[in-house]
Amino acid sequence: MTTLNIRLTGQIEQRLTEEAVRENKTRSEIARDALDWYLLEIEKKRFMDQLLEEARSGYAIESIRREAQVIAEEFLPVENEMLENVEGRLSGDLPHTESPEKWWK
Repeated sequence: MTTLNIRLTGQIEQRLTEEAVRENKTRSEIARDALDWYLLEIEKKRFMDQLLEEARSGYAIESIRREAQVIAEEFLPVENEMLENVEGRLSGDLPHTESPEKWWK
């Protein structure tokens, strides 16, 4: 493990110390966790930005747009059926079927 020296404002230092006490961790642990979280968020943002740019580039091509439309229309009935099933489960409106056998044995 390497050492990193950083300068903190008084306010950040105070908040870091308070958080370390609350979490029962060292200030170094809190700082490492914060840096790890930040770096992961930056990586996710870059990935999503790249994905969005590629989607925009691809969708600018008419043939790709048409193919996406056809695929979406083919799956629409299945998506609607699944949505109705989920909404029925959430609202409790599922049909009740009696089984002649007891489920417990």
